Amino acid sequence: MKTLEISDETYAALQRLATARNVSPSDLLSTLLGTSHQPDSDRLLFFITGAEFALMTDSIDRYLALLAWVARNYSCDFTDFISHQDSARCYLMLDREKVNDIRSRNLARQIDGTQFWAVMTIDDATRCRFVQRLLEFIGCHDETVTQAIHSLNFASTSGILPHAI
Repeated sequence: MKTLEISDETYAALQRLATARNVSPSDLLSTLLGTSHQPDSDRLLFFITGAEFALMTDSIDRYLALLAWVARNYSCDFTDFISHQDSARCYLMLDREKVNDIRSRNLARQIDGTQFWAVMTIDDATRCRFVQRLLEFIGCHDETVTQAIHSLNFASTSGILPHAI
């Protein structure tokens, strides 16, 4: 084991971040540097409890950020999951104008860093079911799925547990 010397101010900041995430400063540094041996779903938990995610007050922004995080960190699985949705095939034979018309009607917003669009005209419960299925598909633990659903702050799903969605 090696020793690292840092200033008191830096250690205090590190300690605050670690305490907020219920981990040791060493584990926090390992996670931030990408050297931890935590399961990938723990990285998702780290993201949804992080400061950047906490700054998002709009549930739709949180939803899109969560989808973008999964798309970045599980790109192949995300693409596979999306391509196997029931509605995926119906858009393949449409021309650009028809796709744009459907996207406009559904108030679709692009998921950052992807070619995919999220339909915004669906209700919160449907969004939660989608997130639950997606997170289960990529192998997240039940606790992580539950935390992710609760972190979305959808008003119409308060009190709905992920396994009931």
